[in-house]
Amino acid sequence: MKIALIHATTTAIKPIEEAFQEEAPEVDLLHFMDTSLLSIIEASGTITPGIIRRFTSLVNLAADSGVDCIQLTCSAFNNITSIIQPLYSVKLFRSDEAMLDIALTYGRIGLISTVKETPAALISYIREKKPDCFIESLVDPGIIHLLFQGKNEEHDEKVRNMIQQMDGKVDVIVLSQYSMSHVADQVHTSVPILTAPQATVKKCLAFLKNHVL
Repeated sequence: MKIALIHATTTAIKPIEEAFQEEAPEVDLLHFMDTSLLSIIEASGTITPGIIRRFTSLVNLAADSGVDCIQLTCSAFNNITSIIQPLYSVKLFRSDEAMLDIALTYGRIGLISTVKETPAALISYIREKKPDCFIESLVDPGIIHLLFQGKNEEHDEKVRNMIQQMDGKVDVIVLSQYSMSHVADQVHTSVPILTAPQATVKKCLAFLKNHVL
């Protein structure tokens, strides 16, 4: 099996690689990345035609590599999948859909994000599936850049603070970015915390088992 991973930041690589290594080490992972995408969307504040074209160039490379499916790892760009999926015969997965499908089994969902543009992408998916769902969202724009600067503990502390602030207000807490997944093990909460990498891998493997193998 061969799966393409589309990245907008280097911080997503380790979490998804570790998840695949744990669940299916035999899978061949191909990485495609454009680290300028995050700064472009932060500057524009929304998905623009230019971002879609730039993102599509990565997907073109992945699709031409003979992969069995394509998995995004950056949640801010998830809504692009529905726009460009008709262009490809290979399946494109949002970075968050497996995690959010689990979250939708709860009544009140709390979203923790470190990229300003992320909540809109996640909320649109939730509303499409469950229009009347209660959603609480906390976002601290730019926290993810602390990781780029090597300020890991400062990043983790800010995420922990957001989690504690959210705890008790919702039935489940969703950590939106892959780069936050490790923080789930650093806090004790009264409600479950969901992270994307493990759920993503299981969804990919289930799809491949039913449609490819």
